[in-house]
Amino acid sequence: MKRKNYLFYLRYILAAMGVVCLIAAFGMLGQHMQQKAFRRMPQIPSEVKHKVLVLSSYEPTYFTFADQEIGLKEGLYPNGIEFDTVYMNTKKFGTVQDIETFHDYFKDRFLRDKTYEGVLLGDDDALKFALKYQTELFNGLPLVFYGINDLQFAEEASRNPMAAGFYEKDYLQETMETAMESLPDRKNLVALHDESAAGIADMNIFYSLAEKYPDYTFIDIDSSTLSQEELIRSLQNLPKNSILFYMTCYNDKYGNNYSMLNRTRTVVNNVTVPIFRNYSGGRDAGVLGGTFMDFRVQTKNAAQIMCDVLNDDVEISEYSLILDTPSRTEYNYPLVMEYGIHIDNLPKDTIYIDRPTTFFDNYSEILPVALLMISSMVLFIAAMYAALKNEKKVNEALRDSKEEIENSHYKLQYQARHDDFLDVFNRRAMVEYLNDNVTMNQVYSIIMLDIDGFKDVNENYGHEAGDKILKTIADHLQSFCHSNGMTLGRYGGDEFLIYCPSERLDENSKKICDLKKLFSQSFTSNGINIALSASMGISNSDGLSYPEQHIINAEIAMYEAKERGRGMIFVYADVMKDKVNNEEKIKTQFIKAFEKDGFYMKYQPKVSADTRELVGFEALIRMKDGSYEPNLFIPVVEKSGWITRLGRHVTLMVVKQLSEWMAQGRKLYPISINFSSKQIHDVGYVSFLKELLDIYDIDPKYLQIEITESLLLENSIQTDDLFEGLKRLGIKTLLDDFGTGYSSLAYLIYVPVDDIKLDKSLVDAYLIDGKDSFIEDVIKLVHDMGKTITIEGVEYEWQYEKLRKYGADTIQGYYFSKPLDPNDAISFEVKK
Repeated sequence: MKRKNYLFYLRYILAAMGVVCLIAAFGMLGQHMQQKAFRRMPQIPSEVKHKVLVLSSYEPTYFTFADQEIGLKEGLYPNGIEFDTVYMNTKKFGTVQDIETFHDYFKDRFLRDKTYEGVLLGDDDALKFALKYQTELFNGLPLVFYGINDLQFAEEASRNPMAAGFYEKDYLQETMETAMESLPDRKNLVALHDESAAGIADMNIFYSLAEKYPDYTFIDIDSSTLSQEELIRSLQNLPKNSILFYMTCYNDKYGNNYSMLNRTRTVVNNVTVPIFRNYSGGRDAGVLGGTFMDFRVQTKNAAQIMCDVLNDDVEISEYSLILDTPSRTEYNYPLVMEYGIHIDNLPKDTIYIDRPTTFFDNYSEILPVALLMISSMVLFIAAMYAALKNEKKVNEALRDSKEEIENSHYKLQYQARHDDFLDVFNRRAMVEYLNDNVTMNQVYSIIMLDIDGFKDVNENYGHEAGDKILKTIADHLQSFCHSNGMTLGRYGGDEFLIYCPSERLDENSKKICDLKKLFSQSFTSNGINIALSASMGISNSDGLSYPEQHIINAEIAMYEAKERGRGMIFVYADVMKDKVNNEEKIKTQFIKAFEKDGFYMKYQPKVSADTRELVGFEALIRMKDGSYEPNLFIPVVEKSGWITRLGRHVTLMVVKQLSEWMAQGRKLYPISINFSSKQIHDVGYVSFLKELLDIYDIDPKYLQIEITESLLLENSIQTDDLFEGLKRLGIKTLLDDFGTGYSSLAYLIYVPVDDIKLDKSLVDAYLIDGKDSFIEDVIKLVHDMGKTITIEGVEYEWQYEKLRKYGADTIQGYYFSKPLDPNDAISFEVKK
């Protein structure tokens, strides 16, 4: 019996070891094949989703373009994007006339083929061309650039809302330091460059190290100032203790342009000193080596940004300028040996060109595979021998194995269709379930449920507490759905999708009310009770639309519900689709207004309640074509993430107006600008404002910032930085629309504002007999806090007289004046 048990376990051990060896062998072989396949050029996508244009500053034989093209294909082709390449060849044709000629040719070709959905820009000249003609040729297209040598220009380009990309990091310093460490006796450092953007950048870095290494002599040879013969003489006369740094140097003084191969041959044939290079190429032609930026990686990353924008609808403005790209270090092994350089002095990741190979080098990748296969065969033979000794046990093992495989298959199927954490249908499974089980003619409802403010739970109590509460909510929802014949799935994050068959629901339906009651009680985690609510959107079957459309409709309705407040329920109607379409029209009109100077400012006077004298204005933006009022386009602008751009534009227009009035000799008054709570993410706004005031020589006292209560509720580092920055500049802050939001007289003690603007709704509601003492008390309380108060929406004389009597500081409203054009505003006189 013991013998049988021994054989029973032994055969599995041997077989398992054989399987492990075989799997490892095939795994290593597959990895080897995959690596070889990866080195091959990616195949053109079988299904093309998008098409983009690559605009290259060079021509196809330029030494970096081959790596760039491989990187582009590796990034674009697997994502279903194909591309066409247009070459500017500015190395040879770079004059103003050449660029204009290229523009005419390109415009004719590009405007006839408008199938491109984005543009990838290689090097500085291509980026300059694209930005110069962006409105004419590339309007609305995402621009992704790479290989930009001019850092300042790259930073400027990245501020363009439709552009993002990569700076070409120069690894000259790393190359020089490696050279000096490897060849310490050579004290004469020579830089060979031209006057291209890359050549100048290299020269500046080269000389920036002179102070750090005072024992070395730094000199440069500018090929742009020499003929080919003069360059050869300069190279032949280099001191013997020199190190030559071969940079970008492809032009001579006659404007001739040389290929990298041609120039490398000239350099190598006319020097007797070691040649280092901070760019690719030349290691197989006499260049010793160096470290350079990996263009293949950078262009692949640039292509990935374009894929994110086109395939995943990521806003290109979310990307900031990327300064770092991985490097490659390559050295010619025979030359390393010739110059007596110890390999330990070179970077560990160095790739050696022409290094002699051993038997192990040639077969190192296949030897472990062969050994593992032989080992697996031996182990399998041993296992088979043990199996033959216990044949009955084999059949039992097969049955057990079959059951195990079936269980594993069921488990994998279950995991593929269910959320790992909440144990409910995942998004994909829910959509598949609806498509497979629901037809257009059936009666049903789709509910999209979103937990309000759940992000705050994670931020305030930690993700562990948030996960526990989310699991509790999911359990309650699952139990509710099971008992009511409904199906639940997790749509994403804290959003749930519910299918209710055989009913068309509305906000008063019993099942919806019962769902809402689930959130009437608080949820407990780690001893903390947390009250939550849920917003719900409902889409009912109409006999015309597929379930996937109703999912989209329910989501639209849910977002509409969230806009109306927490815990709201909204049923989808076709008018909501009209709202979405109208928002798209507003977006289009807004972009058009930005591009074609389509905005202007109105200025509503503010009057001293005591003296009836003009004391300032509030700036109000308008569209020139009058197509949409601010109350329509500003919410869309905030929702679309363009409020930062609009806010800066308004600020610029107001500062310019103050400058014009000052130039006309007019008396200036403070102008208040509305600052949206969504602008809080514009961390550079205060610096932008200070720069404008300095440029136009405007005293900060003539500018005020109006904020809303929602901004104060942010209570974030950005909010504190904004207030501190405005205070340093000497700019007053006003709390706008007090009385419309989360108004609390108590928190006014702590908010860092100078003036409180009482909203028109409070004036209309309380400045009447029997209630007006409330307004008087608010004015007194604000004064007791050391702040001033402005009353908005004053339309009648009796309102003004009461407010003056109660001690209001400033009056704003149609009683004195509607918003005025700039000329009327600066000439405005208060009626007595």
